[in-house]
Amino acid sequence: MRLPVHLGLLTAAALIPVVVFSSLALRMLQAEHRAAALRSIHETARATSLTVDREIHGAQSSLRALATSDALAGGDFQAFHDAASRAAAGAGAWVILYDERGQQLVNTRLPFGSPLPVRTRPEQVVEVLARNAPAVSPLMWGSALQRQTIAVDIPVVLAGGRRYVLSQHFLPEYFNGVFRPGLVPPSWIAGVFDRQGVAIARSHRAAELVGKPAKEDTLAMILAGREGMLQHQARDGIEVFDSFARSGLSGWTVVIGAPVAEIEAQARQAIYVAVGGLLAALAFAVVLASVVARRLVRTIGAAADAAAGLGAGRVPAPAPSSGVDEIDSLHGAIASAGAILSGERAARADSEAERARLLESAQAARALAETQNQAKDQFLAMLGHELRNPLNAISGAISVIELHAAKPAAQANPAGLAKARAILRRQSEHLTHIVDDLLDLSRVMSGKVRLEKRPIDLAALAGACVDTLRATGRARGHQLLLEAEPVWVDADATRLEQVLTNLLDNALKYTPAGGQVAVQVGVDGEWAVLRVRDSGVGIAPALLPHIFDVFVQGDNSLERAKGGMGIGLSLVQRLVALHLGAVSARSGGPGTGSEFVVRLPATARRPGAPAAAAARQP
Repeated sequence: MRLPVHLGLLTAAALIPVVVFSSLALRMLQAEHRAAALRSIHETARATSLTVDREIHGAQSSLRALATSDALAGGDFQAFHDAASRAAAGAGAWVILYDERGQQLVNTRLPFGSPLPVRTRPEQVVEVLARNAPAVSPLMWGSALQRQTIAVDIPVVLAGGRRYVLSQHFLPEYFNGVFRPGLVPPSWIAGVFDRQGVAIARSHRAAELVGKPAKEDTLAMILAGREGMLQHQARDGIEVFDSFARSGLSGWTVVIGAPVAEIEAQARQAIYVAVGGLLAALAFAVVLASVVARRLVRTIGAAADAAAGLGAGRVPAPAPSSGVDEIDSLHGAIASAGAILSGERAARADSEAERARLLESAQAARALAETQNQAKDQFLAMLGHELRNPLNAISGAISVIELHAAKPAAQANPAGLAKARAILRRQSEHLTHIVDDLLDLSRVMSGKVRLEKRPIDLAALAGACVDTLRATGRARGHQLLLEAEPVWVDADATRLEQVLTNLLDNALKYTPAGGQVAVQVGVDGEWAVLRVRDSGVGIAPALLPHIFDVFVQGDNSLERAKGGMGIGLSLVQRLVALHLGAVSARSGGPGTGSEFVVRLPATARRPGAPAAAAARQP
């Protein structure tokens, strides 16, 4: 056997293990990449199902709030129609009130007083009342709309045995919003199916397939109520990995399908790179072995010629040096294979780090959602207390008035009646203030507030607010100070007065009797500056960064009279932002008081505008 063949066998013996282990490593990498991709698909399906649950839960919460409406309790359906119209979820959703037979009494999609039909399936109303529990309907045909709709129903039982079903109806396309671009890639196929396997929403071909049952294999998974993975051909003719996740509130199923070709292409790309590098290494080893073999053959041939010449008596020529390049070539091949494997390990580590980052991001998003949901639940519980207390007082005052009305005129107690009427007036004003704050915040957050700006002297406005507080006695027991210099701003006087009143109410609320509340108006460069300082309980450092977040309240151990609803300061921040200004809060901690600073763009006094009020001294 010739020397080149030996060298070839030696090279092959060195490279075969590298090729085998590289193939095993590439196969493992491909399997791990596919498993990670399938986990990502299932996590996307679960996240989408949580989004569906959040929509259903939001609708149920809104309906429960409407169920406590005074207008509904009093049988004033027109007032209830107005309240329900304001509470509707937006485009594609409306509220309907049914009686026990399924007859519509109120429909916010139609003007009040319009003829209203009976529900297409009145037995659903009967079932909700019999179970006395919320329900989510499957996709059903609306005879009046001539469209498919979905209903979220809750039972309502009022005094006197009156029973209703309050529903929020949705068009199917409302739920297309759950397929957020950042959550579901455009190439993936996503769908939401009701308990019978009928499509409610789809990310592709929605107009064609919504309202139709799923494919046989998909339908079998949905009806079996299983979560998991299914590889099959979608209606679009694409082979997909389908992940199934169920919604706990509605019983619907979310199906996320990722094209098999897309998942496999990512793994094949990594394999192609590795195989290319391996083939390059093999070619290099073969060429190097051939070069070394030729050099050795020449060296041995020269030695043979030299031996023949020595036998003939001739002086042999110097033999060329072999250099033992075979060993160096073997080490070079192994080093090349090692470099390839090292590159694959680095790519795998990067992939693991990316998956860990995505998991951490998903966990952070979930924690944020849970925190926001908890804040919302706390707000609703607190709102119930805030509404119940004045309602109890109003109920008691009404009882007192009815008691006096039943007595003869000689036994009437004018002082008691006057006190009852004062309670009614005060508690009604308190309820009006709560509702106004909620509506104002809702309008600001939805962008429905329109400012009517005009030149305003901020010092005069502050003085008027302080005078009002003093005149109404709301500052009784506190030392209320004002130090102001004229400064003009372009602002909506009503909204700016609302900002200052909220800040002053907040300061008086959290400042013990005998404490001091100081208002200061001045100029800082191009800014008009309004400061409200108090000597009250202060703000904890942990709460200070979130003091302007909606629904954030201070220490829950405070009595309800001082607890607040967590919307006043958020409303202040948003109204100031609408005026192109900023508001900030400062406090040294509990017991050190607090300071709120509002900055608004200052402007020159306009011709014809009224003069500024004189600054009031403490």
